[in-house]
Amino acid sequence: MDISIYNLKKKFQDLLMPLCKKLNSMGITPNQITIGTMILSIIFSIIFYMFSKYKWLFLIVPVFFLIRMAFNALDGMIASRFDKKTNLGIFFNEIGDIVADVVFFFCFFYAVNINFILAALFIFLGILSEYTGVTAIQIDGKRHYEGPMGKSDRAFLISVLSIFIFLGIDGRYINYFIYLGIFLLIITIYNRMKSTLKDVA
Repeated sequence: MDISIYNLKKKFQDLLMPLCKKLNSMGITPNQITIGTMILSIIFSIIFYMFSKYKWLFLIVPVFFLIRMAFNALDGMIASRFDKKTNLGIFFNEIGDIVADVVFFFCFFYAVNINFILAALFIFLGILSEYTGVTAIQIDGKRHYEGPMGKSDRAFLISVLSIFIFLGIDGRYINYFIYLGIFLLIITIYNRMKSTLKDVA
């Protein structure tokens, strides 16, 4: 059984459908949303890093991730439902997410003084898990999103950590969140490889 927040995607998209139709009627393209989301994510990451001494900013992190996930869903919804898919958009979608993730996580981990090796390993495995999902296309013809530590799950983990930091969690326990993330990322990579190979067995 695959456990991942990604499994809630359909219900999330249903909630976003009115906004999806509105953006499409305004002539907004999926690529504009993708690029705009990446730029805004980078800007927020830098602002967070610069002003992380203000603890209330940590409460904004979950909101930031929720908004980012909404726009990540909207670009795909507009592309598929209104026949606006482009080959360039596929590049933008995959690369944009990775760039936004790397910038945010580096800024976040540095701001909260996470062990550098742990931070780098978390980020590296996050990229590797996405690369595994994309590589699967060459084997069974579809993108894989298995969990338990996909993109949405990483956002949830860091959001929970942000709330605990705001509440004053002892700094000694912060690294445990990253240990958990690393462990689940390894399982995620394994699950995506296993599922892909199972589909063509």
